[in-house]
Amino acid sequence: MARWYRSGRYYGRNRRNYYYNNNRYKNNMKNRAWGNMKAAKQQADQAQVTINIPSSISAFCSNYTHQGKTVTAGCYALSIFDQLRKSDFFQNYANMYDEFKIDRVKVKLLPTRWSNLSSNNNYRNLTVYTAWDRSGLNESQYELLVGKDYRNDTTHWPGHNIWVIGSASGTPESDDPNAVTDYGGLYVTVGKDISTYSSAESRVVNINTNTSITRWLNPKTQQEKGQWLSTGSLKNWYISYDMARGRYYDIPVTDFKELRVEEDWSAEQIVTSQGLGENTITKSSISGLSSDNPCSLLEDNGIRFKPILLVSVYPDDNNTVEWQDPTTGTNINVPANLMSFNTETEVVVSFRGLRKSKVVAA
Repeated sequence: MARWYRSGRYYGRNRRNYYYNNNRYKNNMKNRAWGNMKAAKQQADQAQVTINIPSSISAFCSNYTHQGKTVTAGCYALSIFDQLRKSDFFQNYANMYDEFKIDRVKVKLLPTRWSNLSSNNNYRNLTVYTAWDRSGLNESQYELLVGKDYRNDTTHWPGHNIWVIGSASGTPESDDPNAVTDYGGLYVTVGKDISTYSSAESRVVNINTNTSITRWLNPKTQQEKGQWLSTGSLKNWYISYDMARGRYYDIPVTDFKELRVEEDWSAEQIVTSQGLGENTITKSSISGLSSDNPCSLLEDNGIRFKPILLVSVYPDDNNTVEWQDPTTGTNINVPANLMSFNTETEVVVSFRGLRKSKVVAA
């Protein structure tokens, strides 16, 4: 005789509904447990963190003559990968994970000091241009100029028999063999072309206002969003930045025995000329400036997303004024439109490939 369950379900004639519902419940529990375990593994293998990096930069726009060649200098190129390399917080995560990618970038610029004295010694308004370069600088946007180079420098490169492009300031045309005869290095020559970038923005700054400039950048294409790089690929490519001339210098060159140059060059010519005059050391021989280094400013086909914030100041001015160097305390001549900024770079970074713990002795 059929029985009615108090909820209204009928089980007396057909008990299959009960077993079906019971098995479905068990399967759901198994799937949920498997999903939780999978999510737990993914969480341990991946992590997303926000890294804040404070720094100071300077920018201007003026012409500079080097070895008879005039270049437009002063545009500062803030490499986001190089900012990460300098962050201790990033290095801590890099020691735990194999790969990383950039998910979002925010840079805040706060003008702190400027030398914008006009000819009649009055302050004038300056316009700050900023623009994002997503893939790195091409050959028309920078100039590599070679000054007097030196080897066996125990101060910057102890134990390395290498050359460097450009060195610290010295007395030009000095008889001292260790003095600098010219100001070599890498100059960003974007100049007024910064206004042609689709991402270019301008902001008028004057002494009576407290103006901050904030720029955001997100990966757009699927290729940019999916670009994972090795955490060990971020390498130093320069030591110093010359605020007065807008040059990156102390750039390492490969060991002299492995120096690769143009076919019409010989080792004797390099030793004799030391890379001066019309002879220049080729880009392929500059280990630190290799384009496959994400921190380098140069574009590379293997790194499609290489975010760089370009900062320049207008109007351009070839005059100079005397300014106290904040690092040395000495007075130096700087461009009349030089402007310094405090920057705060905020980068959202995803890491993956969690490494296992090392075996330790009891």
